[in-house]
Amino acid sequence: MTSIPVHADVLRRLQDRKIGGKTWDQFLLDLVEDYDPPEWIAEMEHRRRRGRDISGASIERLHEELQRRGR
Repeated sequence: MTSIPVHADVLRRLQDRKIGGKTWDQFLLDLVEDYDPPEWIAEMEHRRRRGRDISGASIERLHEELQRRGR
């Protein structure tokens, strides 16, 4: 187990959205699975326009690499 420090107002906003008896683990995993970073969406659109559709996993690896490089 771990703890994630957040401001009280952020915690209140999260608590308002955590419904249905989900655990915090389930709630946070659902958030992550439903979130596509804007950079990822832009890259997918760019590649679609160029006729080079690639897998989402490849885009995620590219996004992570760009983040490591500070881009």
